[in-house]
Amino acid sequence: MTDTISACMHFTLMSDQMKRIVYLLVLYLSHASAQSLSGHLLDSATRKPIANASVYIPQLKLGAVTDKDGYYKISPVPRGTYDIEVQSFGFATLVKQIVISGHTELDFEATISYNSLKQVVIISLGIITSAQRCPIPVSIITHDMILEGYQNTVIDYVATQPGVSETTEGVGTTKPQINGLGFDRVLTLTDGLPQEDFQWGDDHGILIDPYAIYDAEVIRGPASLQYGASAEAGVINFKTAPFTPNGTIQSSWLSEYHANNGYIGNSLHIGGNENGFVYDLKASEEIAHAYWNPKDGYVWGSAWNQYNGRLNLGVNKSWGYSRLTLSGLYKRIQVPDGNRDSSGRFIFDFPQEGKIYPSLGNFLSYDATIASDKILEEYQAWWQNGFNLGAGTLGTDIGFTRSVHHDIDTGTVGQGNMIVNDIPYNMKFQLSDATKGFKLTTGINGIYEFEYNLPEPPAPYVADFEIPNYHNFEIGGYLIAEKTINALTLSGGLRYDITHFTGEGMSLANAGTPQQEIVPEGRPGSIVQFTGFDNVYSGWSGSFGATYQLPHNHYVKLNISKSFRAPAINELTSNGLNIGSNAIQLGNIGLKSEEGYQIDLADGYNGRDISLEADGFYNHISNFIFADRRDSFSQGYSIYQFVSSNKAILTGVSGYFNIHPASWKWFEMDNGFTYIYTYLPNSTDSTNHLPWIPAPHLHSEFTFRLVDRQGSSLQGTYFKIGLAKYWEQKNIYSALYTELPSAAYTLFNASLGTNFVNPRSGHLFCSFYVNCTNLSNISYADHLNLAQYFRAINGNIVTVTNQRQGVFNMGRDISFKLVIPFGIRHAGKG
Repeated sequence: MTDTISACMHFTLMSDQMKRIVYLLVLYLSHASAQSLSGHLLDSATRKPIANASVYIPQLKLGAVTDKDGYYKISPVPRGTYDIEVQSFGFATLVKQIVISGHTELDFEATISYNSLKQVVIISLGIITSAQRCPIPVSIITHDMILEGYQNTVIDYVATQPGVSETTEGVGTTKPQINGLGFDRVLTLTDGLPQEDFQWGDDHGILIDPYAIYDAEVIRGPASLQYGASAEAGVINFKTAPFTPNGTIQSSWLSEYHANNGYIGNSLHIGGNENGFVYDLKASEEIAHAYWNPKDGYVWGSAWNQYNGRLNLGVNKSWGYSRLTLSGLYKRIQVPDGNRDSSGRFIFDFPQEGKIYPSLGNFLSYDATIASDKILEEYQAWWQNGFNLGAGTLGTDIGFTRSVHHDIDTGTVGQGNMIVNDIPYNMKFQLSDATKGFKLTTGINGIYEFEYNLPEPPAPYVADFEIPNYHNFEIGGYLIAEKTINALTLSGGLRYDITHFTGEGMSLANAGTPQQEIVPEGRPGSIVQFTGFDNVYSGWSGSFGATYQLPHNHYVKLNISKSFRAPAINELTSNGLNIGSNAIQLGNIGLKSEEGYQIDLADGYNGRDISLEADGFYNHISNFIFADRRDSFSQGYSIYQFVSSNKAILTGVSGYFNIHPASWKWFEMDNGFTYIYTYLPNSTDSTNHLPWIPAPHLHSEFTFRLVDRQGSSLQGTYFKIGLAKYWEQKNIYSALYTELPSAAYTLFNASLGTNFVNPRSGHLFCSFYVNCTNLSNISYADHLNLAQYFRAINGNIVTVTNQRQGVFNMGRDISFKLVIPFGIRHAGKG
């Protein structure tokens, strides 16, 4: 008893000491003074101030907008070396590296240009650089492009960029592709946090709220050494909104409606900055009923609901910054399984209230629980920190994510129930010396992942165990450097990764019946669902590249890279029905790591009136892994076995050609093109191409802008017309109808938008946008529309042998978006 009392007293004393230490630490962190950056932005030709321009520090997510005198002020700003990005419509983007060691003044002079993207700061490559000096192709999706664009999911934001595509299973389920590679080969991030929400599956999309995204970067190629094995094809980094200027509270309300599928989206945003304490809150909802096209009518099983809340808290002080992000997302989405009667009319999988056919009311219902559906949940916590160490900065990040997956065939009970937990971590040191033109980043990062299946559901439901309970530990170390010598920029680095999988065995008694149960291994009459395993993979990746700025705004790029990717858990262990894919998938525990070698070459011109870039790549991958269709069926479903080829070759060309005459402020034309060819050596005619490679395509858009007039209530008014031309895709993996050749099609689109302002004060009341996609309302199936392979007649799965037998893409859609900003600026701040 005496020992217990003594221990309690000792603990109390220790607790009091800890409280004092924590109190003093919090007091120091909250009151440590930071610096400021201020100055003016002028037109280099007229010397007049430029108002409403953005001055931004990407590393800190801090910025300001110039006033009518061209003046800006960003405060507080931690000490350190930063890249400053200055943007204003009609002027070339300015990028300058500076050292903040006190209250700093910096003036800028901008020149006229209507193509500003090529000097934008890139933060996703591991080193902070500009797009034009980055040796591999980069796509930038700006905030204006997001506001003015059309989307059902977050991947729609990036899918029209050169070299980027998306696979779909209905308009609510999308996954990205880069240079013909997707799923576990593309790493998707939100503010640097890896999205590990079942990346390997094709039957659920990326669980990111599109309204939480402000802009995005796409790195096209395996040279992003900062992120390791999951970035074999490239990286998509979605970024949330910058923090508001000091002393302000800014808010906005967004509402959106799509006529085709009844999509309704609403989002509330509130952000503030009080002397370096920053916060940002997003709350959003999206609901949609079945979509419609001229061939299928309303597509049964394509409704969804999604809800998201996201909170970001942080401090910016002289020692650096600290930010904590908390997010929760819930999505319930139906799966369009293509079940019809013999006449082609959609039918219920199971009778509903005595009916076998969906009524118009069912098609227009926002209830996403009647057809086969999924419940998907994503919970995230992400703590990011940056500390100034004099010569450089130290970044330390750690997070926790939980992804929940329920497959529901009918009713309310899930048959496939999985939970994946991830602990991503990152520590890196960054050094930058503007006087010597040198930048360096080195660090370690990785992830610890553990997944488990939930217990058997009650009868009459039968659990579907797709993958085993497993643990996965990944760690990698890297070094990346960049050196600029006048017009020449050299960059490169090395990385080494280790991936360690351990999986648990599982045996089932009475498999496939309502009496199915998990039993100890070796019980008489049981079957082995999964065999325990312990696999370790390791490998090097590297990159070396150069860019050279030639005279007259001409530049060239060259990059050589090596990639490494360990097999994904589904490729190793799948053993059962993937309900959302209408297929039995079988893993292969003996798969080897993929090893790739890629060359990227680019030639570009960034002029006053014209900008263009042509990018070519050649990618040679050994031990390439893909799902090969077997000549057999189980329970009526086709069977796919994960196999690896000795090698796979992917090559292609992408690029853009934009016209933006400096003397024609009212006109712009943008064009982007993608062509990808693949080859599997030593294969037959029906198996010598990789499956699911996008068809060659061209996106063109003409923009007409009204010249803003002083005193007008309408500002920033524009009208756009565009087309998306997709050629036929005949280079397919046609064996056993794995793929079908896809027909060519052309979509015409149009959009307009404007800002309503107070003609006297210039205060923005609201912004309004209208988009019309598939203007001519054609029937088409994109080559990467996986729903075109979903077909059943009276519940019996049927192999699709002609493209028109499956489910087609959406018909004409008209969307309306309204954004209402409101905010408060505190007196005396800034």
